[in-house]
Amino acid sequence: MYTLRKGLELFAASKLTQILQEMTATPARGFLSGMLVTALLQSSTALTLMTVSFVDARLLPFENALGLILGSNIGTTITTQLLAFPLGQFSPLIFGSGALGFLFLPYRWRFLALAISGLGLLFFALNFLQHALAPLIDNASIQNYIQSIGNNHFKGVLIGTLLSALLHSSSATTGLAMILSQEGWINLTSVLAIIFGANIGTCFTAVLASITNSPAAQRIALFHVLLNIFGVVLFFPFLEQIARLLEFFGDNPARQAANAHTFFNIFSSLLALPLLPQAARLLKKLLPQD
Repeated sequence: MYTLRKGLELFAASKLTQILQEMTATPARGFLSGMLVTALLQSSTALTLMTVSFVDARLLPFENALGLILGSNIGTTITTQLLAFPLGQFSPLIFGSGALGFLFLPYRWRFLALAISGLGLLFFALNFLQHALAPLIDNASIQNYIQSIGNNHFKGVLIGTLLSALLHSSSATTGLAMILSQEGWINLTSVLAIIFGANIGTCFTAVLASITNSPAAQRIALFHVLLNIFGVVLFFPFLEQIARLLEFFGDNPARQAANAHTFFNIFSSLLALPLLPQAARLLKKLLPQD
C-alpha cells in the first residue's frame, strides 16, 4: 500500500496542491475533487493528512476542506474494488513491469511505474496471506475466536477499528476481511461489521497528526472521525438486511466485501453532504479558535 501510494503521490506532486486549491471553492466541488484525488492516491488517510496540513497553513478554508473529506471516503473504495479481482496469479508480471519501468522510464514516469510495482506487491501479498492463513482453520482456539466475531457484531466493529488503526488503511483491513470471507471463516454480516470498524480506525493517523496543529486543522480530523461514526451508527442496526441486499449483487465473497465497503462510504458521505453547514458550525463550537 505504501509503495503504491508513494509512487502515485510523487507522480502527481507537481499538480496536486494546485488542483486542491482550485477545486474546493464550493462543498460540491470539494466533494468531487476529494473523490478524484483519493482515487489517484489510493488512500483517504493521505488526502486527510494533506488537508489537515493545508488548513493549518491557511492554504484552504476550513469549511471548504470538509467536502474533500467526504469525497475521500468514496475515492478510497477504488482500492478494494481492485482487490476483489482474482489478479494474484498475475502479480509477478505486474510487479516486474513496474520494476522495469522504474529503472528505464524518464524521471517523472518512474514514479508511476513504482506505483504499478506496488500494486503487484499488494496482489502478491494478499494471495500469499490467503495461502498462509488457510492451515490455521484447524486450530480450535482460532475457530472459537472467529466464531465469537460472528456472534457479536459490536466485537467485529472493534476489531475492524483496531486493525485499521494499526495498518493505517481501511482498504488493507477490508482486504483481510475478504480473505476471511473467501475461506468461509466469517459470514457477510461479520464482514460488514469489520468494514464499519475499519472506516473509524482509518481516522486514527489524521487525529494524531492534528494534535499539535491549529484548531481549524483539528476540526478536519474530528470531522473525519464523526463522519465515519455517523455512518456506523446509521447502518449498524441494519447489518442483517444490508447483508441480504448485497447478496443480490453476486455470490463472490470478495466482491460482496468490496461492495459493502463501497456502498457504506457512498451512502454515508451522500447523506452527510447536505449537512456540511451544520457540521461546520458544530465543529467551531467544539473546537473554537484560540
